[in-house]
Amino acid sequence: MKNILCAQCGGKLHKQKTSLDRMTEGHLYLFADVSVQVCDQCGEIWIPGTLAERMDQAIQGKIKPKKLIPVPVY
Repeated sequence: MKNILCAQCGGKLHKQKTSLDRMTEGHLYLFADVSVQVCDQCGEIWIPGTLAERMDQAIQGKIKPKKLIPVPVY
């Protein structure tokens, strides 16, 4: 298997499950348990193109959320 390198620092990337959040037009979107590439050296997170497209579709309302969570704002 070919090593994938970070475009920021040249470190090695490895697959990891994480949660990502996006704030768009005053709305907070949480994407839980997603597979991303994380750099061992600098910690940069790389989101695969297909996942980024699905996140955009979800934000546009084309994909129904699994659940809604109330978030306090201060």
